[in-house]
Amino acid sequence: MASRIEPSRMGKEITLSPVELGSQLAKRVKINLASGNPDPKVMPVNEIKDAYNQVIQEYGFKSLIYPGAGGQEDLIYNINKFFLPMLGLNKKDDDMTVVTSGAQHAMELVSKYFLDCDPIGVENPTFIETFNALKLRSSINFPFDVMNDGIDTASLRTVLGITRIKLLYVIPNCHNPAGVNMSLEKRKEIAELAHEYDFVVIEDDPYRPIAGEVPPPIKSFDNYGNVIYLGSFSKILAPGLRVGFALGEKKTMEKVSLLEQLDFSTSTINQYVVSRLLKTGMVKSLSEKMSSHYRKKMNVMIDTLNEEGLTSFNRPSCGFFLLLDLHKDSWSVFKKAIERGLSFVPAKPFFLKGGENMARLSVTNVEEDKIREGISILKESVNQL
Repeated sequence: MASRIEPSRMGKEITLSPVELGSQLAKRVKINLASGNPDPKVMPVNEIKDAYNQVIQEYGFKSLIYPGAGGQEDLIYNINKFFLPMLGLNKKDDDMTVVTSGAQHAMELVSKYFLDCDPIGVENPTFIETFNALKLRSSINFPFDVMNDGIDTASLRTVLGITRIKLLYVIPNCHNPAGVNMSLEKRKEIAELAHEYDFVVIEDDPYRPIAGEVPPPIKSFDNYGNVIYLGSFSKILAPGLRVGFALGEKKTMEKVSLLEQLDFSTSTINQYVVSRLLKTGMVKSLSEKMSSHYRKKMNVMIDTLNEEGLTSFNRPSCGFFLLLDLHKDSWSVFKKAIERGLSFVPAKPFFLKGGENMARLSVTNVEEDKIREGISILKESVNQL
C-alpha cells in the first residue's frame, strides 16, 4: 500500500511503498537505520580496483566479451575450490554450480524453472524483494512463522500432512528481516521433510560469509537432490558487482544455466574479478573481520534497545538486521521518527500476515554513537503515539 509524506514536510509529495520510501528518505535524515547495503567502511574498494586492473592486464578483451552460459569456468572452479568449503559445503559429483547476477537473479531463474502456479511455503516474515519472484509464479503461499530458532517446522509438518507444496523458501542465517539463525535440528528436519514430501528447498544464504560460526547449510544434509543453495558475494565484497551462484542437482542446474544464458546478465569482467579475489585468499581473510565488525555494532544496538525499554525482539545472531515489535503501528512511528531525522524500515511489507507493528533496524550504515542516538529518537517517537 502506498504511503505519503505531506508536501509541507518534505518539499514535495512522495508516493512510495514503505520500503522504497525508507530507502529514499535515508538520504535526507541524519541517522540511517534503514539501509540494506554493507558498511562502506569495510567494503574492499582498493582491493577490487586492483583486481580489475590485474584482470584486464591478464585477459585483455576476453574479460569484456559476452559471458558463457552458467558462468566463467575460472570462477566456477574457484567457487567450488575456495568458497564452498568456507560455507560448510562440499560439492558432490551430481551437483553443479551456476553463476548468476547475485542471489536474487538466482531466485528468479529457479522460480522460472520450477513454478507454474504451484503452491509454495515461505517464512513469515521473509525478504520481500526475493520472495516477489516466487509470488508471481505461485498459486498459494503458505506462511510459516519465524521463531528465535528459525521457521516453525511444526506448522510446516501440519500443512504437509494436508496438502503438497512445490517449493519451500528459507533464509537460515542472519535472517532478513528477523536477524535470527535456524537451529541445526531444524536444518536437518527440513532436508528430511523435503525428501519425504517431495518438494524443493531454496536455501537463500547471502549472509553466511559474514556470519561467523553458524550451523552447516541445509544443503549439507541433502542426500536426494531436494535442496538448491543460493550464495552471494554481495555482503562480503560489494553488492554492485552483482555476482552470486546457485548450487544444486546437475540435471536441474543445467536447465537453470540455459535460462541464465538467455539474459547474459552476469558481467564477464566482474566474474573474473571475484574469481581473482577468491584465488588470492582475500575473500576468506575478510570473512572473520566482517563478522566481528557487524557483531560489535549489533551488540551496541541490542544493549541500547534494552536500556530504552524496547525489548520485544529476538536477539539477532549475526548480520545486518534486528526486527523490533514497537507495539504501535510502525508506519505511524516512522513518520514521527522522520521528523527527528531518523529513518528505519516499517516491516509490514516483509510479512504475508501480521507485521503492522514491526520495524526492521539496520546497523550497516551508521556509527555506534549514532545507533545510540537513533534508538533514543525511536523511543521518543513511540512514546508520542
